[in-house]
Formats: sequence, C-alpha cells, structure tokens
Amino acid sequence: MTVARTSPPAKLNLFLEIPARRDDGYHEIDTVMVAIDWRDELEIESIPQGRIELTASWLPSIEAVAGELGLDASDGDVPELLRIPTDDSNLVVRALDAFRTSFGIKTGFRVRLGKRIPAGAGMGGASSDAAHAISCAAQIHQIDNRSRELHEIAASIGSDVPFFLGRGDPGSPVAALATGRGELLSPLQTCPSIHFVVAYPSVSLSTAGVYAQLNVPPHPVGSGSFLQAMARQDRESMGREMMNRLTEPALKILPQLNELLESLWQSGLQPCQLTGSGSACFGIARDAEQAKDIVKRLKTELQPGVLLRMAQTVPAATPIEIEPS
Repeated sequence: MTVARTSPPAKLNLFLEIPARRDDGYHEIDTVMVAIDWRDELEIESIPQGRIELTASWLPSIEAVAGELGLDASDGDVPELLRIPTDDSNLVVRALDAFRTSFGIKTGFRVRLGKRIPAGAGMGGASSDAAHAISCAAQIHQIDNRSRELHEIAASIGSDVPFFLGRGDPGSPVAALATGRGELLSPLQTCPSIHFVVAYPSVSLSTAGVYAQLNVPPHPVGSGSFLQAMARQDRESMGREMMNRLTEPALKILPQLNELLESLWQSGLQPCQLTGSGSACFGIARDAEQAKDIVKRLKTELQPGVLLRMAQTVPAATPIEIEPS
C-alpha cells in the first residue's frame, strides 16, 4: 500500500461579478481567484478494502481554533461551526468515490484530514481538499494528473474544484479566470506576489443563502480591466478594479461583516473585501512585514471572535509526497 501527503491551499476572489442567472438554476460568474498559503493537511493511504475511511481534526487543535473564535470546545463538545463531516457529505469522500468509479478501482483509501481552512468562508477549503485528494489518488494509482477524466471528476464535485487540480509543479498557476458556473478556467500566468490579511468571523455563510439575496445587475462589470491591471502587475490599478458582487447580499444576512471590513481598512490594509460568498474578508498589505504587524495588532482588538492570518499567493496545486506505507 502507498501513502500520499500534501497541503491543500485556500483561495481568495480578487474580482467576482455575477453577470446572469442561468436556466439550470446556477448563476454565470466572472471571477479571478488566487491561491494562498492558508493550508489544510491531507494524507491518503491505499487500503485493500473497497471503501473510503476519513478521519478529520482541527490543527493545531480544536481547542485552539475554538479559543480564537470565542467558541466553547471544552468537555469534548464540538461547536457546530467546527464540525467536520466524515461521510459522503465531505467533498473528499465524494471525490474519491467518483475516482474509484471512474477508473474501476476495487481498493479503497484511508484519509486523514487536518483542517485549518474554515468552512462557510468563501475560501474554497473543501474544494481544494477534494482536488488534492483526486491528485493524491491519481499519484497512488499512477494515473497522469493531466488526464481529462480527472478534470471531469473535479468539475462534477464542485465549481471551484478544477482550479486546485494540477501537477503540483512550479508551473501550476497562482491565479485563474473562472467563467460559466465556475468550471471554465483560464490559468493566468502573470500575477504579482501579494500579501494579505485574512479574517474569518465566528459565523459562516451559506452560498445558496447569499445567492438567494442577490439581485443580478442590469449592467454587469466585466473582469477585463482588472485582468489588464494584473497583466501589467499594476497593483494600484488592481486595487481600484477589485470588486465582489456578493458583498451586498452577504451583508444583508450578516451586517456585522461591515465592522470587520472597517477594522481591516482602518488598520491600513487597502483594498478590503469579501471573498466568494463569505464570510471571510481580506485586505491587501504592502508587504509581509506590514501584514504581520497588522495581524498582531488586530488580534488584540478582535479576538476572541475572529480567526486572523497573514497569507500570500502560492500555486493552486501543491506538490504531493509519495512513500510506501
């Protein structure tokens, strides 16, 4: 049997417009995503039994994460916000089941998932875990990670999943333009190195709930100007062109996000916005030193009640280590 290990990254949406509602009930999106080094830990082992066994835990511990969020995790009681499903409602299990079915694999997988990326945050943690699970399974079974079947599996699991699927080499894109319902990806090879401060409040948002509050704009803003600024690595213009159409509906559901965005902005981060459908927000720092200083300062002001992390852009697909078990 073989073991594969990797560290799936999160993502942030630097630009997100919703041009139209589709006939199939989904929405057309126009978004530019970047991967960041806020990472989960994933270990997958091939087992002879034809099933998926998933165990999951918070890193460094559930008590530490709950403490930052101001939640009670004493006496082994897991707050609802920090519950990690281990059945087929977890995208990792769904992805590996689809992988086994697609390639006719009779053996199974034992999975250990260490979570750092919060759920209901708009940071794509579950999608990244699923994509990297597919990549690990492909490596274990010696299937080319560029195989079309792998990308079809990824797209069937979720709109963000294909973004994180790749060979995990230095050529993997840091950023991508996603259109359609998110499954149509155009890798962007030119992306400046960006440092962020990311903040996740102690409440998640349902993507479906946010979209239910959305009014599709009559005159949507295209991503063209933002992409041109990114190609020039013109950070000032990128900042002016950044937007997220889901901010307004998210704020209808969770008005306190306004205070979190204001705290990020007042700390010196510019611009600041929601990622995805939230509830995580982020601001752009000048450099790593400013990001570090702001995180330290905001922790004294906002914790307990908010997870705060500094982050920077990284390739969306992370290298995979393989070893015999």
